[in-house]
Amino acid sequence: MSPAATLGTVLLAYLPAAVSPGPNFVLIAHTAAAGTRRTAVSVALGVVAAGGLLAAVAVFGLGAVLARTPWLATALRVVCGAYLAWLGIRLWIRARAPESAPPAARGGAFRQGVVSNLTNPKAAAFFGSVLTATLPPSEPVGIKVAAVALIVAASAVWHLSVALLFSAPATQRWYEHAKPALNRVVGTILVVLGVALAVTP
Repeated sequence: MSPAATLGTVLLAYLPAAVSPGPNFVLIAHTAAAGTRRTAVSVALGVVAAGGLLAAVAVFGLGAVLARTPWLATALRVVCGAYLAWLGIRLWIRARAPESAPPAARGGAFRQGVVSNLTNPKAAAFFGSVLTATLPPSEPVGIKVAAVALIVAASAVWHLSVALLFSAPATQRWYEHAKPALNRVVGTILVVLGVALAVTP
């Protein structure tokens, strides 16, 4: 298969996984609607950065490190799951509170995006199986680097588009009316995802 065909296959495999709704979409959309465009963009960039890291780990086989140290993989899973659950609980508590600051403000937005993607089961499934099958270890290093860059670029286009769309004034006005219910729904989703991540081997 030619390099162009290989990279095209990688992109076609990645796009459905990227655009299908999941924790990353929920977090970016909620942050954009509830806060500022700048905060939402920071969350989106965190998601993109984590996606690039996951892609590199999968493509260059660094996941073997976690395979050889299962205690470390378990610790990371529990800590990240607890963090997601904490975000969900905080949303429930603040469901009717006025927004004194965006949900992911003051430097924490990028970090929340990173954690969201690193703990996203859909991302783990894609990078751990689909990507490694699409891009076998025998591919040249240059193709692997190009594949990671392509995934980062596609992720940036999609997630930044979500941030910009949901931070539009019309969307934010709608969110003001639906805020209590939406915060509880998003909070519940994050708690369920966090608990499932922490307790599932």
